[in-house]
Amino acid sequence: MSIGQNLPNITIGYSRGRLLIFFGVGLLLTLLCAALAFMWQQGKNITTFQVAACYVGAVFFGLGTCRMLSRLISARSPVVFISRVGIRDTRLADETIAWSSVRKILMWERRTQKFVVLKLDPLVAGRFSGGFLTRAVSRMNKALGADGVIVNAGGLTMDVETLLETCKQYWGAGRPAHSGHSIPEPEPEPEAVS
Repeated sequence: MSIGQNLPNITIGYSRGRLLIFFGVGLLLTLLCAALAFMWQQGKNITTFQVAACYVGAVFFGLGTCRMLSRLISARSPVVFISRVGIRDTRLADETIAWSSVRKILMWERRTQKFVVLKLDPLVAGRFSGGFLTRAVSRMNKALGADGVIVNAGGLTMDVETLLETCKQYWGAGRPAHSGHSIPEPEPEPEAVS
């Protein structure tokens, strides 16, 4: 019996404690921006840009706070599923990414945040490009150095390092036995000469 057959299916959900912290910080920043915007309207030497920046901040942090509230309400159901077959992050897509299509798993750090990046076969990666907003964020991440599908552990019950090690363990067990550490990139097809 191989190691891959002994690996249990893992489900990872949101951590209520972390989400409560994010919700509290978002609520505090929303109230602070709104209070400053309303108080500064009474001031004589405050520019309209400063007041507008506070209104924009109140709206931005308010939307983030609403998102954290909705995540707190739906925190009972898991969002990341890891099995011998692959990984599925319902925040990205309802489809499972097969371990055989993952070329490389690495950790990407941007400022103080860390993410797990799954570098996929180009044919499979196209299915996870999603809508306009997802494609725009994906292009922005690619420009910053994260080329692949990003699994964010922020707010989850599992931290980034544990998620990375778990993914690597399941990736090693879920790939064909004859492959090495990474699957070689396909050769580019020759261009048609006209």
